Amino acid sequence: MICPHCSENLLRRERSDRTCSKCTRRFALEPKESPFALHDLRLQKLADRLSAGRGLYVTVTQLRYAAARRRLPSLNEGYWTIVGTWVALVLIPTYILSIIGGAALSMSKWWLIPLLGLLVVIVGLVVIYACRPLIRSRAHVRMQVGDEAFRDDVLNPWTAVYGGLPKGVVYESWVMLPEISAPRMVLLCADPSVRACLSANRVPEEHGMVLVADIDRVPPRLPVLILHDASIPGFAFARNARTMLGDRVHAVGLRPRSVMDDESAILLREPVSSHSAMQFLHDPLFPNEVEWLDDGWWSPIAAIPPARLLAAVSSAAERIEDDADPDRRFARQLGFLTWPTA
Repeated sequence: MICPHCSENLLRRERSDRTCSKCTRRFALEPKESPFALHDLRLQKLADRLSAGRGLYVTVTQLRYAAARRRLPSLNEGYWTIVGTWVALVLIPTYILSIIGGAALSMSKWWLIPLLGLLVVIVGLVVIYACRPLIRSRAHVRMQVGDEAFRDDVLNPWTAVYGGLPKGVVYESWVMLPEISAPRMVLLCADPSVRACLSANRVPEEHGMVLVADIDRVPPRLPVLILHDASIPGFAFARNARTMLGDRVHAVGLRPRSVMDDESAILLREPVSSHSAMQFLHDPLFPNEVEWLDDGWWSPIAAIPPARLLAAVSSAAERIEDDADPDRRFARQLGFLTWPTA
């Protein structure tokens, strides 16, 4: 590990008690102990990358997802977890009990009982192998570190050493949603991290945008942008909004095709036992997107980096403003707004 203070490369024995043996200064995170193998330099680099060189504010949830990228368990790991649990709880105890039972019996061929137990184990393993598609279909891919653990094991030690969160990082509860006196549009999103990110980066003031979490709190008559997860519940949320609010609803995303083949995206899996995803969807999706959703995959909107999130929302807001302004709409049709600035 590189010391964040003196830049010396430290072996594990040279950084006991989270103290550099070269400069004797404390650091916050020990990669052998911290979630996602984080250390001080990596955490600050993650925060800097999310700020995109523009001083963007980053929520704690966005930082946690960024730390988890490429460190999520694979579907195979979920499969082997299920298999390992079944072997440990069923097959191994069966074999041990058969040995004990055979030894307890005073019979000339007592060894037949453990042999029968071994046969049961072998048959069980064959059944597991034959049922691997079914077992894989029940495997989960989940975030291994939740909000509370990330706060306790990463952010609190960081704050204790450096006196505050990494530069640009904010807790969602710190961000107050602005009061827009003359709103021109509404953004509907159930995720508090997304609303906090937009508010901290002053998107509502820029576009006269009211941020709301519930469909029932959407003001009348104003156009509505919807942000949601790439998930069955996310699309169900969008469908309900369209049903209640009508044609003034404009969906921004997130679409499965935007993340399903992206190696850097956060892809999670919760097997669904309900009916096809099609019954929840209003927007037309490609067949492979519906299949992806039906297989239990989903991706949280809060995992989208701030720069991408702000760009998508600002682009959608500008389209709404163009449509409401005849001069801007005419200029857009001419291609004026697409000209390069330099």
